[in-house]
Amino acid sequence: MAYLIDTCVFIDYLTERLPEATSKWLEEIVVSGMACTSAIVYHELLTGASTDRAKKIVEDLIASIETIPIDQKIAAEAASLRLAWRKEGKTLSMADALIGATAKLKDYVVVTGNTKDFPALLAIDPYSLPFSV
Repeated sequence: MAYLIDTCVFIDYLTERLPEATSKWLEEIVVSGMACTSAIVYHELLTGASTDRAKKIVEDLIASIETIPIDQKIAAEAASLRLAWRKEGKTLSMADALIGATAKLKDYVVVTGNTKDFPALLAIDPYSLPFSV
């Protein structure tokens, strides 16, 4: 099983807000090559990096994990996801649509604290996993 890590999980990892067992699990799946992320997550992390030190931390973190670029297939799938949500009277952000489309096309599980943003996909909330330290 492969996992696509969402922005909020990286932020909570970097700010040490993840439970200890969740942080260890995240480190294990990154080291084992079972984790990846999307270029849009990298963009979001850099946007939030307000200092050179924060930017360096983000760059080092992302260098340790496969980052999937946004291509035409992902863009088209993201558009389909947003249109499907719109038909239901809901709004899906472009970033979440791109992350979701990446996970869907690659058959990855999204690891996010915002599972409601990915209802049509397999998504897990790392804060509610039954870990033991």
